[in-house]
Amino acid sequence: MYQKIDFDFDKKPKGNLVDYIKILFLPVVLALLFAVQNQIFNIWLGIYSKTYSARLFYVSLALGIVFYGPSLLFKKKIRYWYFTIISFLISVVFIAQFLNYNYSQSFLQFSAIKYLNQAGSVLGTIKTLVNFKLLLFLSNFLLVVALFIISAKRKKKEFILPSWEKVIIILAMFAIVFFGYKYLLFSEKKEWGSTSRLYTDVYDLKALVGKMGIMNFFLEDTFKYALRSSLVTDSDKTFLKNWAGKRTFQSSDQYQKNKFFGLEKGKNIIIIQVESLENAVINQKIGGREITPNLNQLAKDGMYFNNFYAQVGPGNTADTEFSTMNSLYPLPDDVVFIDYAKNQYNALPQLLKSNDYETYSLHGDVPTFWNRSNIYPGLGYQKAFGLKDYKITSPVGKGPSDLGDEDLFSQSLTKLHGFKQPFLATLITMSSHTPFILPDNLQTLPISENTTLDKTQQNYLESVHYTDKAIGEFIDSLKQNGLYDNSLILIWGDHGSFTNIAQAFGKDNILPELNNSMVPLIVLGSKDLKGTIDIPASQLDIYPTIANLLGISPLKTVLGQDLLNTQTPIETHFELVSGGIDAILTPDLAYQAGEDGLFDHGSCKSLPKLKALPISDCKNIYTQQANNIKASNIVVRGNLLNLISK
Repeated sequence: MYQKIDFDFDKKPKGNLVDYIKILFLPVVLALLFAVQNQIFNIWLGIYSKTYSARLFYVSLALGIVFYGPSLLFKKKIRYWYFTIISFLISVVFIAQFLNYNYSQSFLQFSAIKYLNQAGSVLGTIKTLVNFKLLLFLSNFLLVVALFIISAKRKKKEFILPSWEKVIIILAMFAIVFFGYKYLLFSEKKEWGSTSRLYTDVYDLKALVGKMGIMNFFLEDTFKYALRSSLVTDSDKTFLKNWAGKRTFQSSDQYQKNKFFGLEKGKNIIIIQVESLENAVINQKIGGREITPNLNQLAKDGMYFNNFYAQVGPGNTADTEFSTMNSLYPLPDDVVFIDYAKNQYNALPQLLKSNDYETYSLHGDVPTFWNRSNIYPGLGYQKAFGLKDYKITSPVGKGPSDLGDEDLFSQSLTKLHGFKQPFLATLITMSSHTPFILPDNLQTLPISENTTLDKTQQNYLESVHYTDKAIGEFIDSLKQNGLYDNSLILIWGDHGSFTNIAQAFGKDNILPELNNSMVPLIVLGSKDLKGTIDIPASQLDIYPTIANLLGISPLKTVLGQDLLNTQTPIETHFELVSGGIDAILTPDLAYQAGEDGLFDHGSCKSLPKLKALPISDCKNIYTQQANNIKASNIVVRGNLLNLISK
């Protein structure tokens, strides 16, 4: 009789249909679950589109296979550890992106990992955003852990795929991944005539995530960050030189003829940067009581800019400090205070210090927060007071170490009296920071139980009302102690509250993109500085405006305009991450970008009647502002201030 020869040298057990189902079940289920998670993620955030649903599903499934498919190549024990690690990382990214979007209406980039040590400032807010929806994004991890535990209890001989079957599975996975991404690119080409707009000139991130999913977006951003070899190219430097060469400046004699030039010469500069203060709460009542009675009165006593906008990127408060002190745009995808702290700057504190001013920053946080301890000396601050320099008598916020604004102002007053005059003192408030937590005894607004405002909006109004009270007491103390009359005082909001309070009060901006960016600017000084000014302006304009009032010629590195003399007031708002322009305001024109970011697909309207105009009427102002933003970005990324300072 002939004996059958076995050519399976590995002596592996042969598998039946059940064995194949068992080994394929988990990666297939996890890949499908991943595709579903991407769909529901977009639905819950309100960025889902039926138009993009098919491409989103296929490309998400393809990425799910990339994530989970390699597990088939491993033995059982390693396979489950692989599943556990990958699922955990995916869950973390989903949850972090979901919470961040609910907080700030923006998506986290890979570069945000550098800022994890700043997360403590929004920990209280994160707690308020946590809900049962997050279980969906944990379901893949929980499923793996559960099956891992069940499998560990079963001592059954393992079925391992033969090598040739592994090759077939790898080819099959490659085919699914290839056709999944090909479908995405095919759909883009069919829609736009080109695939390039998906990965270059990104503008509408909501549409991008709607098409490819949050995880594809995050990975693409990660690869771009890792592969970025040069921040500034030779062509960028050439552009910057040409741009700088075309700028025009007043001569020293011409500048001295400007309106209000030197009106506040020799006075102290006291700046109050108010956390999350939106213009929508100014002159607004609730329950018959003014939300900001002190700021309302100060706006009447001084000069009130009611069409004024914040310029911030991912750093929010830190970006406001950068913009106001340097008159440069913040970056759309990095925090200048952290990534470019050691650059050369010609900041306002430096300018004042060179004109015999003492320069101070007063803030109720630790010096390392947003890297202030590293960048402040380069900006020209001689001393920065932080949390350790204050005594907390009544905590306001998330914990016992949170300095309330009343403590900040009352104790800062003593410090101001000890400064040699003239001085610059920048005070940065904290009590109206998210999650807007106030002790019950400080909640004094008569908010009706039947209000249509949600709880976050109510808490925001309470915190702003408290900060307004602290500011009022501070200004009264300045008057009583003689510093008020010898100081130029500026008060502005650092950025929006992200609570949609403007919409809740029916104060929508003429351009919706600017709803959360409109903040008040109040200037208190000589009696001539009085009235409401409605020209469009931004935080870039503060530096040259202060310089004019002090009788100091600003440096050529500023991009903003002196608001008291400008003939061409303008506000330009850029999109986070991409940096593309999404809104421009002048006294006569309003430009709003289209959803795809193409200039020609935007709208151009005349003001104040919002009459539709040909898009070409906004072309010149768009090109000018796009060049300004590009120049500012090149200056910061390349540390090239010297190229525009000559």
